[in-house]
Amino acid sequence: MSTSDARDTIRVRSPEALGRAVRAARTRAGLTQAELAERARANRYAIVVLESGHQTRAIEILFDTLAALDLELAVRPRSN
Repeated sequence: MSTSDARDTIRVRSPEALGRAVRAARTRAGLTQAELAERARANRYAIVVLESGHQTRAIEILFDTLAALDLELAVRPRSN
């Protein structure tokens, strides 16, 4: 049984929306950017860039591909 429902799902159609979703989840988890970076095996700068909604080439390709396939990204808590 899932611990989340449709109300927990955030539609993400842009780098900015992805950044907002990541920042909100990090804040809810009570983590600093540095703590999240450590957990994600990244550096803090990578988290700053992601949360700012900066459009890196990889993220641009991701959203262009999703749009070309008429798909969207949904962010929600993992179910156990």
